[in-house]
Amino acid sequence: MRMRIVKILTIILAVSLGTSFSVAGEKMGILILAHGSKDKRWEDAVRSVAEPIKQRYPLEIAFGMADPATMQQAIDKLEAEGVTRIVVVPLFISSYSPIIRQNEYLLGLRKKLADPPMMMQHSSDGHESNHLSHGGELPSLRPLRVNAQVILTKALDDNPLVAEILDERINELSKDPPNETVILVAHGPNDEEDNRNWLGTMESIADRIYVSRSEARMRFKHIFCVTVRDDAEKAVHDQARQHLRSLVRQSGKSGDVIVIPVFVAQGGVELKIVERLEGLKYRWSGKTLLPHGNIQRFIEESVQHLPGLD
Repeated sequence: MRMRIVKILTIILAVSLGTSFSVAGEKMGILILAHGSKDKRWEDAVRSVAEPIKQRYPLEIAFGMADPATMQQAIDKLEAEGVTRIVVVPLFISSYSPIIRQNEYLLGLRKKLADPPMMMQHSSDGHESNHLSHGGELPSLRPLRVNAQVILTKALDDNPLVAEILDERINELSKDPPNETVILVAHGPNDEEDNRNWLGTMESIADRIYVSRSEARMRFKHIFCVTVRDDAEKAVHDQARQHLRSLVRQSGKSGDVIVIPVFVAQGGVELKIVERLEGLKYRWSGKTLLPHGNIQRFIEESVQHLPGLD
């Protein structure tokens, strides 16, 4: 027991000092899972935030949503560097997604696929998306070849660091908070239960922003959270589109409206929100979570917490 405590404290000290972790023959590396896009800005934004961390740890990025090819390539590179423990950090907005569940299966952390296999598709706007297979031959998915111990951390979810970024994005546009309605807009999943849980984490973020920490009072008139569900079937997609337009229109009748995209990085997809709201009055900067130093902090703190250390 004493040796275990010493080992944990040594790991934490190594991380806090920004040094590469190696204890008793073990070597830790980081694998960042990120969405990916044909738009160079998107992937460059992720690479730039990972670069400082890469100076201290073996680190690879696997672009694509639960894409076994890019994940295997990244794992092979880390193991070639002698890494025996891989901390996998999913740089996704929500944990409530078939993407996360497929990642768990591919990494050997889930015995069976919880959802139909997903296949990568590239849309005309450069956005990479995974779509559930419908009809025809399903793609064959098997767990990846991994010799190292794998620890999968949480997605961005309702992390306080995310709330801080969104708070900044709102404040840049805010002029008269008590008379303003803020609408946080995320992509969202196809599944109804996933969508409810996804919205739940967004509402947790909204609660952090809604109340003034210094004066314990409500800062804004309202803060609403919605998902656009671009990859869902047409009826669900159309309903989400109309809901967003109605929310902005009705909120604008009794004050100003601020719309904030809850996306990891800019790559063109966030502009679909602007298209949906054509003709309506609201404030918009289009700024996403990146670039912001809190995302680097999120990755570093995910490593520091070291879930699954047993």
